[in-house]
Amino acid sequence: MKCYNHHDRDAFGVCKACGKGLCLECIEKQDGIVVCKDSPKCINFVKCLSILPFLSFCLLLIILFMLIVD
Repeated sequence: MKCYNHHDRDAFGVCKACGKGLCLECIEKQDGIVVCKDSPKCINFVKCLSILPFLSFCLLLIILFMLIVD
């Protein structure tokens, strides 16, 4: 696979947000996840992923509370 931005370079990673192949110059790691270096959209996607465990925990607490109250 070749880099999406530099067609003459091999890709060393794939963006988790958009799926583009990226060379070392184009890769940025956010919390250990590979994303496009200059794409705010991809970087924000990873930031949203980082709060999912917290939101899942909150949802679980709400469901348990509703079961206990009934």
